[in-house]
This record gives sequence, structure tokens and C-alpha cells, in this order.
Amino acid sequence: MIAIISVSKQGNALASLLSEKINEEAICYTLAKYDLEGFQPIKGRIRHFCKFLFQEYEALIFIMATGIVVRSIAPWIKDKTSDPAVVVIDDKGQHVISLLSGHIGGANNLTEEVAMLINAQPVITTSSDVNNLPAVDTLAQEKDLIIDSMNDAKIITSMIINNQKVELVDEHGVFEKDILPDTDGEICGRLIVSNKFGFDEPVPFVRLIPENIVLGVGCKKNTGSHQLWEFIKENLYALNLDLRSVKTIASIDIKAEEKAIIDAAEYLQCTNCFYNQKQLQEVDHLFEGSDFVKSTVGVASVSTTSAYLAGNEKGKFLIRKAKKDGMTLSIFETTIN
Repeated sequence: MIAIISVSKQGNALASLLSEKINEEAICYTLAKYDLEGFQPIKGRIRHFCKFLFQEYEALIFIMATGIVVRSIAPWIKDKTSDPAVVVIDDKGQHVISLLSGHIGGANNLTEEVAMLINAQPVITTSSDVNNLPAVDTLAQEKDLIIDSMNDAKIITSMIINNQKVELVDEHGVFEKDILPDTDGEICGRLIVSNKFGFDEPVPFVRLIPENIVLGVGCKKNTGSHQLWEFIKENLYALNLDLRSVKTIASIDIKAEEKAIIDAAEYLQCTNCFYNQKQLQEVDHLFEGSDFVKSTVGVASVSTTSAYLAGNEKGKFLIRKAKKDGMTLSIFETTIN
């Protein structure tokens, strides 16, 4: 959701126009003295009100002087991974300025969109954009990749901007091979796309992590959360898989309330998905399983079938089935298009 904040009559007219044209839902705020229909009042001083705005909105469009905005938002700025996009427009609507969170927050894209809607001049100052070069955070955002270290991302982006040779090491074929500039000289850094950890490189590098691991889980009723979590970690670490690469934990629908499975997804900050018996039976013939399990739940292998379906049947098993103390685990790596 977007907040549009204005403090003048001209600015209010522009805010009203913009809120009608912009694609996303927008809430307009102005000074209480104007008492305008369709506007919410700014409560208290703008600087203090910005704390509320930073907590509640993904993007902020200020129609006022840039200096006012800078002073007002300064106390609430944290980091580029959590700050909202901040865009500033002069109240005549001549210039649209990307002020904060240009890449990850989306301020640069929002600036371009708003400028087009009101026929204004976009002002974007991020070096990678003005030089038409890729930035690591932008590349990650475009492909839904997790940046392992923002500090490493800054270092590698700086190398790209300064015409130092950065090599792409892409284990999953996420990017086109020519995504980075073809720079002469020795390799100064690496951009690594991998769901594994433990890289030891002779040059600075940043790792981008795809969320392309699916876990299929089966377990006895009332299995302990700690027990299942340790079993999952043990197998992920054995493959050097980064925990952040896990996209979902899948199982049969009768396990939808199983606390251990729900807790495991919370630990991994991933989703759960559950399939009914009929859905699993459609692919059950592809895998070896247990006659006892089949007589109990209707399919011979819960973990493999659920992992396979959750991975859209495209990819490969890194572990087809691990077993321990009534628990089963299948680890499926999905193909990235």
C-alpha cells in the first residue's frame, strides 16, 4: 500500500489526481486544516507522523520540498532491506525524485511510474541505473533470490560500477550468461548463485540464494517438534544446503494440524502445503513405499509424493527418502525456469 503526503493546496490537488491514476491502493494525507474529502489528517508534526508511515506502508510519496522530507524521515531510516520506498514530488509536479530504497524498496520503479502518470521528469541517482549497469540487489529482486550479505552485495556492485571484472558462477542457470559486463583483466570478484553454503573463494564474492528446495515430510502422530527439526537440519546440513533455500514443507492433509510440521515451517520461515489422498495417489506409483503406510493413509510414500507435487514435478531428489524414529524426509530441488 502507498501513502501520498502533501502539505499545500497545489500538492493536495496533485495527490488527489495521482491517487486515482496509480495502480496500487493509495491513501492520501494532508494537514488537518484543509479538511478535504478523501484525505486523512496528518497527526502531529510531520517528523513524528513519519514513524507511523514507515511502520504501515511499503511506499511513501511526499509532495513537498525534499529538505522537509529528508529531515522528517531521518530518525526512522534503518536499512535498505526494510525501509519503505520514498519518492518526492514538487507541488507543481515537474520532478519526481527517488529518495530512498531505490532498488529493493522499489523507489526507482515507482519514480518512473509516477513520472509517466503525471508527465514529469524522473530523477534517479543510483550509480548502477544512471550508468545502465546491473546492481546485485536489483538482480536478486528480479529473480526472487535471497542476498546472503548486503555488505558483500555492496562490494560486488561497486566492482561492477568501477569496471572491475566480476565472474558469474550460476549453479542453477538463473541468469543469462552475459548478465554481467564483459570486462577485461583479472577476476576481482564473483557473483555466486547457489543454495549451498561453505564457499571459500580467493576473491570477494556475494551469494544469491534461490528458494528452490522442497521438503516432503511424514511422521507419527504427536512427533516432537525438536525431534523433527533436528532430523530436518541434520539432512539439510549433510547436503550443505542453506536453510533459507527451503521454500515449503509438504505432507498429506491429515498432517495439517501436526505441530511438529507446523513448527518446522516456522523455524525455516517457509510455507506449508498439504495434499489429499487422491492427489498423492496420482504419483504414488512412481515411488517405492511401505505397505503399512499405504494401509493406514492410502499412499505408500507420503514424503516423496508430497515433495514431488510441491516441486511441480520438475527437478530432482537430493534425498529420495531418509528415515529415523518414525519420521521420513524427502528433499527435492526444483528446476528454476
